[in-house]
Amino acid sequence: MSRLEDALNKAYQSPAPTRLPGTPRQPSSAVGQASEIQSLSSLYTNIQLALPDVARPIIAFTSAVPKEGVTSILYHLGGLISREKKVLLVDFNILSPGLHKFMQVDNIKGLSDVLQGKKGLADCIPESLNPNLDVLPCGPTGAASFQIMGSGVVRSLLAEMRSVYDVVLVDCPSLRNFPDAAILCALCDGVVLVVKTRKTKREVIQYSQELLVKAGARELGVVLNRVRYYIPEFIYRRL
Repeated sequence: MSRLEDALNKAYQSPAPTRLPGTPRQPSSAVGQASEIQSLSSLYTNIQLALPDVARPIIAFTSAVPKEGVTSILYHLGGLISREKKVLLVDFNILSPGLHKFMQVDNIKGLSDVLQGKKGLADCIPESLNPNLDVLPCGPTGAASFQIMGSGVVRSLLAEMRSVYDVVLVDCPSLRNFPDAAILCALCDGVVLVVKTRKTKREVIQYSQELLVKAGARELGVVLNRVRYYIPEFIYRRL
């Protein structure tokens, strides 16, 4: 049995935590709050250990199939990191944008406008209640958005983001529905694969990992997500 299979089997018994303080929905107990914060902190620590030479990391988050909880994990992790560093959340999920809902901002303009040269990066970042946590919404999507995933325009934009922010977290489409997302993941310093326990088939996960390898992406590990919230004892696997 692989380590991933063993992790999937063991993860089912873990309880689900509540949200971080300061987010729209408050935690129901101090125990749940502490558990979630500890899990997020451990996740970020492992990402840092995997990229010791990257001062301002750009981390992609993706999944094998839709609705694995990628956006939720990315949003809460960004909130934790923003306590000490300047963070940008980027909604590259052109199939199902959702970060603007978590951040409670409009999706009228955003990433798609920047990539098509219609607006600058700063013009598309809405005012945030958290001075250390910004979001670049996806913005209007269309055919042009799908054609530039691995282009030089994306590379230049990521470089601009790195020059402004300490940490950039990128919300990517699921690999089954949009295989080209693997190309975007390869442009980032590393990628975290989110898997929902008791839902995603192992062969689907393996196929997604193969896509990442072929694209040249650096897989940092796998986070097991349970129902709507990631599990307290997340599973981190270095390749």
